[in-house]
Amino acid sequence: MNTWNISVKAKLFATLAMTGIVMILVGAIGLGGTKSSNTDLDGIFSNRFMPTGWVGTIETHERAVLEKAEEVVIRQDAAAVKAALDLLQERQGEVKELLAKLDATDLTAKEREIVEQFRGFGADVLGLVQEAMLAAQSGNFSAAESTLIEKARPAYEKLNNAGDTLLRTQIEVAQQMRTEADASFKKNSTFIIAAIVVGIGLSGLLGWLIIRSIVSTLNTAVSIADRIASGELGNDVRVDSNDELGRLLEALKRMDGKLVEIVGGVRGSADAVGAAARQLSHGNDDLSQRTQEQAAALEETASSMEQMTATVKQNADNARQANQLAVGAREQAEKGGAVVQRAIAAVGEINNSSRKIADIIGVIDEIAFQTNLLALNAAVEAARAGEQGRGFAVVATEVRNLAQRSASAAKEIKGLINDSVDKVKVGSELVDESGKTLSEIMESVKKVTDIVAEIAAASEEQSAGIEQVNNAVSQMDNVTQQNAALVEEASAASKSMEQQSGTLVTQIGYFRRSDGTGITGSGSHAPAEVVRAAAPVARQRPAAVRKAGLGAASKPRAVASSGSPAPLARASGDDSQWSDF
Repeated sequence: MNTWNISVKAKLFATLAMTGIVMILVGAIGLGGTKSSNTDLDGIFSNRFMPTGWVGTIETHERAVLEKAEEVVIRQDAAAVKAALDLLQERQGEVKELLAKLDATDLTAKEREIVEQFRGFGADVLGLVQEAMLAAQSGNFSAAESTLIEKARPAYEKLNNAGDTLLRTQIEVAQQMRTEADASFKKNSTFIIAAIVVGIGLSGLLGWLIIRSIVSTLNTAVSIADRIASGELGNDVRVDSNDELGRLLEALKRMDGKLVEIVGGVRGSADAVGAAARQLSHGNDDLSQRTQEQAAALEETASSMEQMTATVKQNADNARQANQLAVGAREQAEKGGAVVQRAIAAVGEINNSSRKIADIIGVIDEIAFQTNLLALNAAVEAARAGEQGRGFAVVATEVRNLAQRSASAAKEIKGLINDSVDKVKVGSELVDESGKTLSEIMESVKKVTDIVAEIAAASEEQSAGIEQVNNAVSQMDNVTQQNAALVEEASAASKSMEQQSGTLVTQIGYFRRSDGTGITGSGSHAPAEVVRAAAPVARQRPAAVRKAGLGAASKPRAVASSGSPAPLARASGDDSQWSDF
């Protein structure tokens, strides 16, 4: 077992830290060696390789100047002297720049001494060439040729020899630097290999210790898990560390103990479920029989409700027709009332016209009376006139007779008109009484129409309510049929549950204690019997259906069901109590 009291994470971090330190050390050594090698290579390139090129370039420039001067002297071309002097001036500047670069490099004392010789020989060559060109410029080509051949050419040879000597010296120095670099590389390689070996050794040692502690604990955990998987519980688990693996063993120990409790509880529950399933099976058989009887009774009730529904529908149709007839009678009465009103208005107009005619007849009677008076006066005047007024007297007599006849006729007409006015008055009074009577009849017809309409509406509501009751009974019938099917399914399920509980008990028997004894259920999980219903369900009397409440009962209320089954409890009753359910 693992005896370290530090966590596995800390152990792994320590191993990784050790490996990281070794890697950093190896990297630092390698980086230092690489930097040193890079410095040596840069020194060889900057201080050895580049100067050789500069020396060669200087030799090339001075050889070009010398050859140009020799060409001018050989040809004795005065025009080319100026070009040679220009080339000399240009090359002197370039040689000066290259010598300045050469001075700036890191040279050894021997190399610097050779460089000084090289510088002096180069200056001699350029000075002699300039002297020869000045002589040639003055036309003394023989002196120029003598200077070039006897002085300038030997000076260039010395320059060339000095350049070769400098090149060989730099090669020797470079070889020496390479030898030192090889030695430094070997030294660094030795340090790196040693650091790698030490790091691998330490990391391997730490890894081996950690792996041994982890594998030992895991083997113990696997052994415990195998015993639990084989059904052996109550194992003796020893925990010797406080790290993650120790906590794993502690968790396995708790799991083993908890499994003992759970298996015991499940065994007791399985026994209780088996007993309850057997009781439920018997109860479901009784309930199935009573549900079938209830379904038959509901079928008879549904048939009676259908007949009642048909009768109520017929009454509703008759009430609807009576309502239509009452509405028609009401409309006819309203039309009669309108006609009577128009008759009353017409009689009133006739009465007014009769009165106007009576007034006109009175005027005519007055005119006849005045005419009679005028005729009488005319007769008197004619009598006074004697013989001259006889004809006028005859006319006055006729006019008087006509006036008297008009007055008599006017009196008769006035009497008839007065009699007609009296009769029209009596007729108007009778028509008024008829109008009042018709108004009362209209009010009565209106009340009858309203009552018939209320009866029709009540019949419609009653028909709808009975239809809803019929639907509710039909739904109850369907629910009862479904309940019967569910009871049969519940009976089959309870039998299946009884079988499953037996299977569960068999499977739970797979687990045993480490000493070979079986695991039994605790006392709290003893089998319980189902509480039998001791009293029948009280039947409720149907409440009276109110007219105002028929619309509110349009939807049948769902049968209330409890949210969870009642707990099983022990009861001492026998199986006959189920018949009262």
